[in-house]
Amino acid sequence: MGSVTPRFTGAVLLSIIVAFMLTMIPMRETWLMYRPEWVALTLIHWSLVAPSRMSFVVAWVAGLLLDVLYGSIIGQHALGFTIVVFMSMRMRTRLVVDNILQQFLILFLVLGTYMLVNLWILGITGDAPQGWIYWSPVIVSLLVWPFYHYFMRIYHSRKKPFDY
Repeated sequence: MGSVTPRFTGAVLLSIIVAFMLTMIPMRETWLMYRPEWVALTLIHWSLVAPSRMSFVVAWVAGLLLDVLYGSIIGQHALGFTIVVFMSMRMRTRLVVDNILQQFLILFLVLGTYMLVNLWILGITGDAPQGWIYWSPVIVSLLVWPFYHYFMRIYHSRKKPFDY
């Protein structure tokens, strides 16, 4: 991914707050399974375009806040988001900017791992969901990613090379 800088000082924080607001939008129970993982997508975006601005602490705190929001076990989403940021930063160097299929593959692996960690924790506590419908947020997040990634550009500006 290209090197970018946030447009203003609190750009990363503001984008995470917007992702939380998108996560908290009230929806019918039947539509909840089609909600994208907004906070995870935001953390992935910043891990890919500006890894110096993203940290494991930010991911951990965002996960703890999501745990409180969902009423889940404290640390469940925090662990998942920390793994998301770690995997995104590690795979960043292997990513070709223009290859959307490669982005989808990496996004599928990262979000799939996040959902698998959550499923594992839910299974341990006895709250494991039944059926394949649990994985629908991964598919919806993949479909939303190109648009979300494009609109996240309002929070950052691309570094311009020095002209001689």
